Amino acid sequence: MAAAEVAASGAPQLVTGKALRQGLERALGRLAEQKGHINDLNVFPVPDGDTGNNMLLTLEAAWQEVEALGEDAPVSAVAKAAAHGSLMGARGNSGVILSQVLRGWAVSSQESETLDLKGLCEALNEGARVAYLAVKRPVEGTMLSVARDAARTAQKGLEEGHDLSQLAEAVVGEAWAAVERSRDQMDVLREAGVVDAGGFGLAVILSAIAERLAGSGERLGDAQADPAGTTSRPQVLKPRGAAAAVAPEGGFGYCTEFALIGADLEAVEIRSQLGDEAEDDSALVVGEPGLLHVHLHTKEPWALLAKAAQIGQIERLKVEDMTAQHQQVREQRSPLPERAALRPLGVVAVAQGEGFRELLLGLGAATVVEGGQSRNPSTEQILEGIEAAAADEVILLPNNPNLVMGAEQAAKLSEREAAVVPSANLPQGIAALLAFDPGAPLEVNRPRMERAMAGVHAIEVTRAVRDSHLGERKVEEGQLIGMLDGQLVSCGEAVDSVVLGALRALPEGSIEVVTLYRGAGVENEASAGLEAAIRREFPELEVERHDGGQALYQFVISAE
Repeated sequence: MAAAEVAASGAPQLVTGKALRQGLERALGRLAEQKGHINDLNVFPVPDGDTGNNMLLTLEAAWQEVEALGEDAPVSAVAKAAAHGSLMGARGNSGVILSQVLRGWAVSSQESETLDLKGLCEALNEGARVAYLAVKRPVEGTMLSVARDAARTAQKGLEEGHDLSQLAEAVVGEAWAAVERSRDQMDVLREAGVVDAGGFGLAVILSAIAERLAGSGERLGDAQADPAGTTSRPQVLKPRGAAAAVAPEGGFGYCTEFALIGADLEAVEIRSQLGDEAEDDSALVVGEPGLLHVHLHTKEPWALLAKAAQIGQIERLKVEDMTAQHQQVREQRSPLPERAALRPLGVVAVAQGEGFRELLLGLGAATVVEGGQSRNPSTEQILEGIEAAAADEVILLPNNPNLVMGAEQAAKLSEREAAVVPSANLPQGIAALLAFDPGAPLEVNRPRMERAMAGVHAIEVTRAVRDSHLGERKVEEGQLIGMLDGQLVSCGEAVDSVVLGALRALPEGSIEVVTLYRGAGVENEASAGLEAAIRREFPELEVERHDGGQALYQFVISAE
């Protein structure tokens, strides 16, 4: 329906809370359709292939807050609920920026029952302004540009006397035009032959909301998107982005996100305290009084978390290895062998850290699913790992007690014959994999692998996230702690003393070999120093060292 026809049909000229609510619901469904396509476009700031996931999860969190309102809630309440929900559920760089666009809408529409055209333009402009302020060094050609250019077009339409339908159609058209321009605004996009993923996602959202605000039952303009990921505006080349990008030397680091709770927290000040703004273009610290959402890219997440713990209370922690995510994207985009070429039996292991990933693959795992403590892979991701194994039968090693049920669920849902060997940690998973015989059937390998991991102990060294007690001894937040098979057994200020304390907690004579897996950013010299300390106190033990590359844990140690 053309804009003039919509106006003549009595289409609404005010934005109501009900219309905004329905627009957000429509946007959620549209974004779900496009999630995979947006993931494929993702090359900036890091080609980890999760922009679609992050934007969808953020909008889902916004919708949950909005859905709890009555259908006749005013536009101010709907906008406020969407802003708060998206802040609490923001995921990734794109999700945080989306939450700030929604926050700007909420700020502009405070105490408003409805919005007239002038109020709508002000909300769009405020959304763009707040989003730009959240980013230390805004980059042209991103979702920031889409938000700004769409808002400017709305303002121009208002000045030219457009009605709501005409204004909505102009906003949608400009949003997609801004997405198309992004290809020429960033070298990384031009080289990959794609448009900006976050910008594409925001255009999808704006299109769906604008359609509902204008009272249109059809997609506005030429912004036709289908589940296969094709569009008529813009003409996006076949995605090559995330799968074609190459990781830099040293990798991409870790995407670290958490909520920081405490009185008198000021976003700009906290951002400068926690992030290296000279190096991290993705540093985002946003929020509301008493609650900040922190999003940083870092090579040393545990150091960042220790610093943050001195400032406020940490909640909703998420740490993701972006290098491993990128590698997984590349592997998943590679064609699988034909069914006739499938191996008889393969192992799928869950692990966090590039060192562990390479070790498990070297020991014979068919594929490694990224995940572990603080980042549990979904059942869908485990199912994808089963398919990527390209085997008739699959053994799953969850390597974390929290992942056993998810792995069992994936095994039930998979079309392949799959079974779970319930490894509780990576040392157990490695021991099980060492016992794996690819020439033997699943029913022979499963009990053999379970026996192999039975005598393996795991020591994990990390920092306490809250005050607690070890017997009568107080453990302070931020202090180093040693976990033996999941139980707190030692604490202190030095890694050596914590590890030695954990080893002393083992029954005398119960182990012969100790293997150290150092975390991401832990220097090799520190690992060598810990090895020397263990040899001095336990000269009878054989000690080995490897690079694990895991986040959060300075060391994961196998004792068997």
